[in-house]
Amino acid sequence: MFKKYFFKELGKNTGKWASNKLFVDNWSTPYRFSNSNTSLAKEALKIEQKIEQKKADNQVEMQKLKHLFAQSRNFHKRKNEIIALTLPDNKEDLFTFANFILSSIYGSGWDDDEEKEHKNAFSDACLSKLEQCELKFKIHGALFESKYLGKEIRTLKRKRFFEKYGIHLFVLFIFILLIVVNILIGNIKL
Repeated sequence: MFKKYFFKELGKNTGKWASNKLFVDNWSTPYRFSNSNTSLAKEALKIEQKIEQKKADNQVEMQKLKHLFAQSRNFHKRKNEIIALTLPDNKEDLFTFANFILSSIYGSGWDDDEEKEHKNAFSDACLSKLEQCELKFKIHGALFESKYLGKEIRTLKRKRFFEKYGIHLFVLFIFILLIVVNILIGNIKL
């Protein structure tokens, strides 16, 4: 009887050994994870995590684009509203209107970024409307208001220039400064 169990157990274990050698660890009892399978699983997990990260990044990018589009549409609508406004005939109302336009310009300003061209167009429309206010004050003979708006318009035009092109001027200034310093040091000879 002992022999029977011994040979039965020996045959079972030999069969398991042969099966494990033939089918590797995929059919082993108890089931074992081989190093090759775990490395594949880890690699698959990394790829899956990268895909999820890309999806999240794409969703954030889509939200930014939606916000930019909505903002662009909002500035375009506001620009058209400013253009459509008629100037009041009364000096006090015209002055209040001009201050409203001034606050709109100072609130939005200009930008050198091409994506914010809608913002620049809105501010330019406001500046144009402000120039119309100045002209109307001159027609009414309101010198104080006309001079006040003239000064504000000059200030805003300078602001527009520096906000749009200030970084370019700064880079140009640094470049010229480096050239002058190199000439003075003697690195560049004329």
